[in-house]
Amino acid sequence: MGLRVFIVEDQFIEANDLQLILESAGHSVCAIVKSVAAALDFLRTQKPDIVLLDIFLKGPQTGIDLAPVLSAANIPFIYISANSDPLTFEAAKTTRPDGFLIKPFRRQDILVALDIATYRHQYFVEHLLQTKQGAQHDVGKKKEPTDNFGEIIGRSPKLLQALDLVSQVAPMDTSVLILGETGVGKEGIAKAIHRLSKRKSKPLIKVNCAAIPPTLIESELFGHEKGAFSGASERRIGKFEQAQGGTIFLDEIGEMPLETQTKLLRVIQEKELERIGGRATIKLDIRIVTASNRNLYKEVAAGKFRIDLYYRINVFSITLAPLRERTEDIPALVDYFLQKNSRLTGNPPKRIEPQALARLIGYSWPGNIRELENVIEREIILARSAVISSVDLPGDEININDTHAGSLKPEPVAEREKQLIIAALSKSNGKVSGKGGAAEVLNMPAPTLVSKMKKLGITWRFVSD
Repeated sequence: MGLRVFIVEDQFIEANDLQLILESAGHSVCAIVKSVAAALDFLRTQKPDIVLLDIFLKGPQTGIDLAPVLSAANIPFIYISANSDPLTFEAAKTTRPDGFLIKPFRRQDILVALDIATYRHQYFVEHLLQTKQGAQHDVGKKKEPTDNFGEIIGRSPKLLQALDLVSQVAPMDTSVLILGETGVGKEGIAKAIHRLSKRKSKPLIKVNCAAIPPTLIESELFGHEKGAFSGASERRIGKFEQAQGGTIFLDEIGEMPLETQTKLLRVIQEKELERIGGRATIKLDIRIVTASNRNLYKEVAAGKFRIDLYYRINVFSITLAPLRERTEDIPALVDYFLQKNSRLTGNPPKRIEPQALARLIGYSWPGNIRELENVIEREIILARSAVISSVDLPGDEININDTHAGSLKPEPVAEREKQLIIAALSKSNGKVSGKGGAAEVLNMPAPTLVSKMKKLGITWRFVSD
């Protein structure tokens, strides 16, 4: 059944092209206006199914000014713009659009954007309804926010906010995008979503998109038939098929090549796939959860991530705060890692003295929870008694400009991290990973260090100057 589409566009040719494309696809255009004022007049008497909204319009108001009115009226909208720079994306995304089209657009781009927008809006409405019903059902009940979340440790406000979102979205089949720095525990959130879903008895299949070579990722995800390409000596069942009936977790999806993004979008939309070299169509019944440590909006603006795929996977997003923003969780995490080590080794759990714990709480943790676990594991090995009385933190042994780290004046966390990384790279002669590399000096996983270097703008040329 076609949609009633309202077009707010001040360029006649583009508005006319949009109308022809929409009507040829079975949709109807209920009106075309050129300004926000005219759009408001129309909306006082009619409610379209969806709005195509140009950002830059003639007159004092822009499409961004109209967006809150559409949201209040529960009308989905898609931005259209000739400007794809990051600032435009940042300004537009705060209004929570249901899609974004960059001019010039193709017929298929428009139809896919409409499909994604209606999909997102449908799940948004269902989510609100279920939340309201759940709130009515839970009146008078005492809730323990971290119950049933597996190995997710902590009760800081920012963590509890994220877990509350997990509780709300888990029972639905909505696609979820988990955002956060490397090492914050995105995989734990994905596991919790699966564990609390109706698919919990079926597989949870995890894929690290950053760890698979670009030449192999399609075969890994979608499978291949025997003889499909050189070296394909037997049939391979891909991760999507392995997740049938359950959940697939695509970690670091921002690392996925553009060509694979295109095929992934098609698989998500059509809920079916063909193995490489195969002819049979395989129907899929899976839930998709993705994660990224990148700002995918910026990746879209840079042409590195498909905007239609972004809107398809980002129906519901959960952002995990870095450990430095929830330091009140560190004591519980430390105790958990001490107990975990005891279970694995069979040795009595070690204790940590207050002054050592205070040092851990005061550190910025660029590698987040993963880095904390590594530090605790090392200190357990080095401790000569049942008590950990002191801890060596990454960068303790680094002397920056012949000044001890402890005597440095207070600096912003990002600048402090940058100095420590530069010093470590200088000490290792630019070697990042492996024996004697900067990652070893900082006691940080190499992928985490590379991610931090990109984020802080650190390159070898900069370091060696």
